[in-house]
Amino acid sequence: MNMEDFHGDGKEYLIKVRNDNRLPSVWSHVLCNEKFGTLVTDSLGGYTWSKNSRLNRITAWSNNSVLDIHQKLFLWRIWKVKINGLFGLNPMPDKNDYYITYGFGYAKYLHTSNNIIQNLTVFVPREDSIKVNILNLKNTLPRKRNLKIVYYIKPVLGEDELKSNEYIELEFKQNSNIVCAKNL
Repeated sequence: MNMEDFHGDGKEYLIKVRNDNRLPSVWSHVLCNEKFGTLVTDSLGGYTWSKNSRLNRITAWSNNSVLDIHQKLFLWRIWKVKINGLFGLNPMPDKNDYYITYGFGYAKYLHTSNNIIQNLTVFVPREDSIKVNILNLKNTLPRKRNLKIVYYIKPVLGEDELKSNEYIELEFKQNSNIVCAKNL
């Protein structure tokens, strides 16, 4: 059974879903300041923009209220064992519960898979033009495990991903461990 309810004196909205018991439509939450924003969904979909949510998309967005087609993914893999997992309900859900909390200015995601407790908090600071993802992982097994984590996005850097698709240049800055994208 889905659980949706207000919590904390009405300051948070809690959602509990699983693969065999999803919400009837995508539930979105907008996190933004005057210059920057992101829309997140109950299954960790959504998109990010700068200044104007239609004209200055940073990542792609599929405006579909039934299917949450992901344009960004957090993927983890247990090193050498080849067990994969995704943060969020789509596109590779397991049979465990997914807990989502929408609050004023943040979204939290909690899920346990393959004995790894995954806790993700997403927010946009009040003044800065950035989206912050704070990821906490806890291994519940008594042995050490090595994880590889990948964050995938489909960049747009403009209004329409079809128009900008061929004109985005990526550069890896090794000294600062940053990937920069620019629209040519």
